[in-house]
Amino acid sequence: MSKLDPEAVINLAPVKKTAMPTVGPGLLLALSDGFMLALLGWTLIQLFGSDTLTPEADLSQRALVTGLMLVPLVKSVFGIYSLGRFDYLERTRRTFQAALLSVAVLAVPFIVMDGFRSFFVEALSVALIGFAITYAADLLLVHGLMASALNWRTPVVIVGAGPQGAAIAEKLQRLPWLGMRPVCFFDDDDTLWQTRVANLPVVGSTDLLAKSPAYAQQAQAAIVADIGRHGADLTTLVGRLPFKQVYCLLGEGNVSAVDATYHNLHGSLALRVSVRPPTSYLRIRRALDILLSGILLVAVAPLMLGIAAAIRLDSPGPVMFRQKRWAGGDKTFDVLKFRSMHINAEEHLQRLLENDPKMREEYMTYHKLTYDPRITPIGRFLRKTSLDELPQLVNILMGDMSLIGPRAYMPKELPEVGAAAEVIGSVRPGLTGYWQVSGRHRTTFQERVAMDVFYVRNCGLLFDFYILCKTAVIVLKGEGS
Repeated sequence: MSKLDPEAVINLAPVKKTAMPTVGPGLLLALSDGFMLALLGWTLIQLFGSDTLTPEADLSQRALVTGLMLVPLVKSVFGIYSLGRFDYLERTRRTFQAALLSVAVLAVPFIVMDGFRSFFVEALSVALIGFAITYAADLLLVHGLMASALNWRTPVVIVGAGPQGAAIAEKLQRLPWLGMRPVCFFDDDDTLWQTRVANLPVVGSTDLLAKSPAYAQQAQAAIVADIGRHGADLTTLVGRLPFKQVYCLLGEGNVSAVDATYHNLHGSLALRVSVRPPTSYLRIRRALDILLSGILLVAVAPLMLGIAAAIRLDSPGPVMFRQKRWAGGDKTFDVLKFRSMHINAEEHLQRLLENDPKMREEYMTYHKLTYDPRITPIGRFLRKTSLDELPQLVNILMGDMSLIGPRAYMPKELPEVGAAAEVIGSVRPGLTGYWQVSGRHRTTFQERVAMDVFYVRNCGLLFDFYILCKTAVIVLKGEGS
């Protein structure tokens, strides 16, 4: 069962005033953009401004103001400030489209107005820099300050305490930047009443929400899971829920796409999914892998030498760790990492699992241990900062891996991957990927498999850009494995 299903949003007439207006996050993001753009303008004036007001200097100042004003204007046109408190991938897509529109808007006068070409070049340069820094500030604000503020997250009730409801509750708890905080379940199955699912109480039947204002006031929205159970009664159920917004989870993830859009077919809600051939994209990605991995290897060579020396001093054993990983079909390759464990780690792991039932259960679920005694002191730092994975740049340059892709699974894990192996094995494994930026070690093994399938089915340059930005934030925050 996939936890990556798309969500359909059904807006209902408001029946009660929410505790926090939905404009709050958008206003905060707009203010953040204003501050960052003002700081950018001040910096550019300090670096390139002129004390004497010549016609050229006046034109440059006008270009600066034009570029800075274009950023919030076009972002507003694409509704970026009204996206709400979640769906950051959609925010990334719209920001990219806004930047492309700015290029088009300034390219037309650049072509037809010979005397002002320098003006449009400067304005476009400022606008693109503005989009980049406001996007980074947006990412840090949502994933940092906002995600840590409990009151910012919208409280939601989940209708349906089955497997899909439990899965979405766990995901919302694990990923606070999605902006939703599940508070309880409602389910018409009386065998689930007064029990706990995903560490949340199952209060009772859905009728309680309609009949008792006290229950409805616990949340500002509802999520309907397992909609197949409701069938033709889904419309009636949604109509009875006393919330401004109801989110319906669609299916088991067989239909999922980053660029899925919703259409109203004369009263019928339809989900349009674009299926894109990946051939040209994979060629472009391979070219970028070669270019970027080569540049990064040269840039981090001194750091890698320092890490190698530290490993030598920390514990006996080789500097590098090689392990067989699956590369699709019957192909394998040796993945390279800086050694972060003591030698004979596998034997030590087997003894730990045999002697400690709790550790064995944790390892069977996550294929990782929260506190792993096999890890060396320097290895713990390397994993926390993800520096142990730097040697994989060599794997990327050689064509064994890609900068972004699904997890590089061990051959012994393939039976657990199951039928998803056919999808995952169609692209190169990645140094980073969707599951690494969506919970990482806090996700179960099957959740990682589902995320990898989702990535492969929806891979594209924009999705990769989103993952790279998220990876940078995670590394800077020290949220390694």
